[in-house]
Amino acid sequence: MFRKWTAIPLILVITFSIYALKNNPSTPSEMTEMTEATEVKSTDGSQERTDSIFPLGNKEKDKPINVLIIGSDQRKNEAERADVLMIAQYKPDQTKLKLISIMRDTYVDIPGFGKSKINHAYSWGSNELVKKTLHKNFGLEINHTVNLNFQDFINMMGIIFPEGVQVTISEGMINHWKWTKEPGKQLLKGEEILQYVRFRGDITSDFGRVDRQQEIIALAEKNIMEQIKSGKGMSTAIQLMRESFRNVETTFSIDQVMKHGLSFMFHPIDTVETMRIPVEGSYQSVTKPGSGEVLEMDEHTNLNALKEFIH
Repeated sequence: MFRKWTAIPLILVITFSIYALKNNPSTPSEMTEMTEATEVKSTDGSQERTDSIFPLGNKEKDKPINVLIIGSDQRKNEAERADVLMIAQYKPDQTKLKLISIMRDTYVDIPGFGKSKINHAYSWGSNELVKKTLHKNFGLEINHTVNLNFQDFINMMGIIFPEGVQVTISEGMINHWKWTKEPGKQLLKGEEILQYVRFRGDITSDFGRVDRQQEIIALAEKNIMEQIKSGKGMSTAIQLMRESFRNVETTFSIDQVMKHGLSFMFHPIDTVETMRIPVEGSYQSVTKPGSGEVLEMDEHTNLNALKEFIH
C-alpha cells in the first residue's frame, strides 16, 4: 500500500532551504535581498506578506498540515487539467511526513457536478473545487495549496539537475518521445525529465507515472541537500528559491514558510511514507458516459486504508 523513503518531498525541501539560507550567516546578501523583496504568488490572487517569523505555537505544533500539490497542463483551446494531485501531510512535532498520490482518473463525487474523474474538479472549479472534492470523498481538510505548471517544472529541473539526472528508461519511452537514446540507465535533462514522469504508454499506465513522479521527487531532494551540505550549492539554492517564488503559486505566506523551516531544525524529517489512491486491488477500470475510462474504487476499502495511513 505504501513504501518508506529517507527523503523529503521537493516542496518541503524548498520550505526548509528558504529558512536555512535566510538564517545562515554566510548567506550572500543577494539571497537576503531576494527573500525580503519577493512576495509569494498567491493562488487566490492576493499577495500575503507579514514580518512574523517566530516559532510555531504549541497548538500549531500538534496540528497536522495538509498541503495540496497540483501539477497542471493546459493545451490549446482546452481547459487547464490537473496532471498531478498529491497531498503532503506534515506534523511539526514529528520526524515523519506522509505523501498521498491520487490517480487523476479516480472516479469521485464532485460537489455540484456529480460523479466524474477527480482531475475534472480542477478544470471545472480550480483549487477550491478540488479541496471540496477531497473533503467530500476522503474527509481531507486542505490547509495550503501549491500549484505549478509544466514549464515551471522544467525550469526547476534545470536548476536542480543542471547536468541532468540518471534514470532507467524503456524502449516504449524512447519510441513515444522520439529520443535518440538506448534503453537502460540514461541521463535526462529539462523537458526530458518532464516527459519521463508523464509517460504512461506501457502496461503500468498512470500507476507507473505516479511511481516516476515520486522517484524524481526523491532524487531532487537528495541532490538539493547534497549541494547545500557541500557548501557548493548556494547559488543553485538561490536560483531555486527565486524560481519558486516567481512561478509556483501557493497559499503559504513567507512567514509561514519561515516558521515551518524553523520547525524542521528542531524536528528534521527522516522518513517519508507514501500512499497511492486507489490502493492495490481496490478498483476496476470501467467506462462511464461523459467521463470515459475511469478508475472506479471501492470507497470503503480506500477510506479505511487512508485513515490507517494518516493516523
